Amino acid sequence: MDAKQINSISEFLLQAGTEYLVFDLGRRIEPLESQTFLNIENGLHIPPFPRQKHAWFGIVFWNKRASNQHYIWFIKLPIDEQGLVVTATRNHFLQIIVDALGQSIADDTENAKSLPDNPYSFVPSQSQLAQFNAKVRQQLSLPLSSSYEQVLAYIKAPSVVDWQTLPLQGIADLAASLQQQTEVAKTIEEGFTSYAVSFQQSFMEMCESVSIPPTIERHFLDAVITQNDINIAALRGLSSGNETSQIGNLLRKLLTRDTSVRLDILSVVAARHFQQLNDELLHLFFEAVAKADDNENYNGELFIGFFSDLVQIPSLRTSVLSMLRKPERSEQLSVCIGKLFTQTKGQ
Repeated sequence: MDAKQINSISEFLLQAGTEYLVFDLGRRIEPLESQTFLNIENGLHIPPFPRQKHAWFGIVFWNKRASNQHYIWFIKLPIDEQGLVVTATRNHFLQIIVDALGQSIADDTENAKSLPDNPYSFVPSQSQLAQFNAKVRQQLSLPLSSSYEQVLAYIKAPSVVDWQTLPLQGIADLAASLQQQTEVAKTIEEGFTSYAVSFQQSFMEMCESVSIPPTIERHFLDAVITQNDINIAALRGLSSGNETSQIGNLLRKLLTRDTSVRLDILSVVAARHFQQLNDELLHLFFEAVAKADDNENYNGELFIGFFSDLVQIPSLRTSVLSMLRKPERSEQLSVCIGKLFTQTKGQ
């Protein structure tokens, strides 16, 4: 297999005789159409959910002729100032795998399950990996993991089953199945407050890339703001992308509380709730970032980091840029914007 004859990762997988699925892992875990992924890696389409100036992908592939095993590559590709994948880095990655694997993947997918060392691979967190595996099983109509039954037994009888024995993968499978398993969702709705706090935390976190029924969403909404703190897991669990007035009101309350001006909370809002950020919430968000920047003496770097991240999301770009020109803003925000312009001019 000659690298000069292959022009994309998609083409490499197709020529190797594999079938494959691609997921965007930038801000949630979302399946991508094969043609969309091809257009993204060729620099024709902007990745919909970039993060930290990269597009993040999980690629699942299999070769029915060789085995029934499924293999995964996790890769991140840099994006340019226009938000497009830098095709030169895609070509570099392609060259690395072609040099290392040659035609072997066509005959034995086993040889390709582990990528050679390269600057584009990444290792997902345990949480993200569990959610990813659950999504893959759902997309391919594969049986749920064996640990799913253990988790199911717990939610039906929490006083009988030891929650500490429950694997994270089973909890992720449970979350991914909520839309199809209405009886299971009803059981969780009715028994949620009786579950161990640690189980609630894990379950809410595993829901961040799935649509949850409104009855369960209410439990999450109630759990976000506690008497003394903010429940980050609950905030993440509400980030399925459904724009609702309840979540909008929650974010408005969070972003106007001095106790919420924290990096961990702001990071979850930016990374997971970006689709909720209309012009009003976007302004409140950057006001909160400016406060945090000032409180922690980041000297504008925190603001610049969040601005650089959110401006590359296609759906937010215009609003983020417009925010810079609004005269109604605090002195803290004005200072941060000034430092952003100073940095831009110096580059």
